[in-house]
Amino acid sequence: MADPIPMMQQKVGGTDLLRLAERKMHWLQNRQSVLAGNIANATTPNYVPKDVSSFHGVLSSHQEVTLAQTEPGHMAGHGGQSGSHNVGGPSSIDGNHVVLENELEKIADTNDQHRLATAAYSRYMGMFGTVLGSSSQ
Repeated sequence: MADPIPMMQQKVGGTDLLRLAERKMHWLQNRQSVLAGNIANATTPNYVPKDVSSFHGVLSSHQEVTLAQTEPGHMAGHGGQSGSHNVGGPSSIDGNHVVLENELEKIADTNDQHRLATAAYSRYMGMFGTVLGSSSQ
């Protein structure tokens, strides 16, 4: 029987799903840490909240796609470019820009994304278990 680990690391349709799930989980962990820091500094004078760049931006920075110029009249360019910026919000009397409602909304969104990524990873691993005849699912 073939070793299941190399099989699981194969690319499916050009995408390494396990590596993608791993990168998403690391991004979510990092974002959760940054958001927790924002809440911890909710009473720090002149504190400006931080956030990480979007996961789409992380992917495009690692997988830049160059568009093919098939005809001389076509424009050359790059696909998949994205960026993020911080938008200054209202500040309190002490200059703090943390809005707890916004931070809690971001945390809830990050938790939802984490549950989705975990469920997708579990389903994917369950499919491997089924294919390999594993009885523990």
